[in-house]
Amino acid sequence: MPEHRIEQRELLRAGQLLPWTTIVVRGGRDTVDKLRGHALRTARAWSLDGLPLLGISVFAVLGMALDELLARRFATFRTVYLPAAGRLTDSGFQLLATGQAPHYTVRLRRADDQELGELLAALGPAQANPQYGRGSVWREEG
Repeated sequence: MPEHRIEQRELLRAGQLLPWTTIVVRGGRDTVDKLRGHALRTARAWSLDGLPLLGISVFAVLGMALDELLARRFATFRTVYLPAAGRLTDSGFQLLATGQAPHYTVRLRRADDQELGELLAALGPAQANPQYGRGSVWREEG
């Protein structure tokens, strides 16, 4: 099956810089190896400036309360990371407005052990998700 890449013009949203204090959410408990796998999967799917885009997904708390975002998108995750956008940018990571709002990609340069360790530190400690298991899954009858 051929690989499909989403080019820059379809990937980025214009003018979506996050304020320093904006909380971003990443679901699940991460490790260096898990982050590497997600970064490589992103690089297989998306390119930016003609090069594979190494990165991981996060969602910004914009236009809705944190609990609402957790309930809508993260109810299946027992734990979440909740760093401020500024914590990631101060650690040298770029946040790109990608896909549909409120999705962002934390751009990586190398996705090697050192950089991924720095990303884990910037994400901060994993926290219990207060909305875990509270979402409902639509099931069709019949």
